[in-house]
Amino acid sequence: MMHEQHPKGGFDVDSINDEKTSNPGARYGRSKLANILFGKALARRLKDEHVYVNIVHPGYVATELNRSSQATFGRTGGLLLEYVTKIVGTAPEVGALTQLYCATSPEIENKDIRGKYFIPIANELEPSKCLFMCDSKL
Repeated sequence: MMHEQHPKGGFDVDSINDEKTSNPGARYGRSKLANILFGKALARRLKDEHVYVNIVHPGYVATELNRSSQATFGRTGGLLLEYVTKIVGTAPEVGALTQLYCATSPEIENKDIRGKYFIPIANELEPSKCLFMCDSKL
């Protein structure tokens, strides 16, 4: 899970865009960690409302997200990533199923499911330990 690939120490807002303190993978991991933290914090703030906030990881989906991978990883690395994505990545239609579950399933409301982290396909998962350290500060 990419949210575990953040720089040591968790989420440092002061160096969030500093290319000297981390690499593209770590910055991407930090953005995934931020997504989870935001979802959990929003779910807490809306706990008394008729709004159900959950966090969804769609899985490794074969999309155009890697279209600039050659610029990031070089020609060979970019081509390898594109090849692996075509073989291992799921179709976008499958990648959307967990989001659809969280948005439309009566189970979410009936069981009052809020602030949970879901992976494909609609499976709840506890995120890494780093999340709990960062989340307790919010």
